[in-house]
Amino acid sequence: MKNTALIVVAAGCAIAHAPVATAGVAPEDQAFQKQIFGHVLGAKPAHACFKRVYAAAHLARHPEQNVRTMTLLVTGKVEDPDQPSYTLGLGVTFRRSGTHFETAGDCGTIRDAASRGAKANAVTCGVDCDGGSIDVTLKDGATVLVAIPDGARIWKAGSDDDETGSERKRFGADDRLFRLDRAPLGDCLPLAPDDDQKAAMERGQ
Repeated sequence: MKNTALIVVAAGCAIAHAPVATAGVAPEDQAFQKQIFGHVLGAKPAHACFKRVYAAAHLARHPEQNVRTMTLLVTGKVEDPDQPSYTLGLGVTFRRSGTHFETAGDCGTIRDAASRGAKANAVTCGVDCDGGSIDVTLKDGATVLVAIPDGARIWKAGSDDDETGSERKRFGADDRLFRLDRAPLGDCLPLAPDDDQKAAMERGQ
């Protein structure tokens, strides 16, 4: 699979799209879809869920890590046959609070990023509204690496993100790189933006 770059835009902010394909679905999109969804996108949206719950022993070895759990939902759909679209949702809880926080965004079409020297299977994500960056590396069909080098803009789950302002400070000095494993779609239901997507995920789509 070629290197890919994906631009993520936080909900409630202006959308900045990456360049889009105009002559059929790009090979980068098809490769990304096969790896993360297990198949090329069809008429119906597809979802993939990844998750990690950090054990007490791990947190004891990493006292500067505040993240206790992390869940990633990736949604792909094809409203225009030549321009597939993707949505990311990220949920986190921190060790000193049971409050769930999240961030989400619409994404531009994947494009080849080999000229930038990115690692193979790397997806570079920029959260809008000065929200930081999130890099996702697709290691294989079962594992992804999520890098948040400078923290990211998040808000309390279920709230209007514009009401709470930036919560980036909650990420600690050791909240830089996270390995997430593929999980049942039911684990990502709280990140679904509407009832239709929840119903599709419950059907295993």
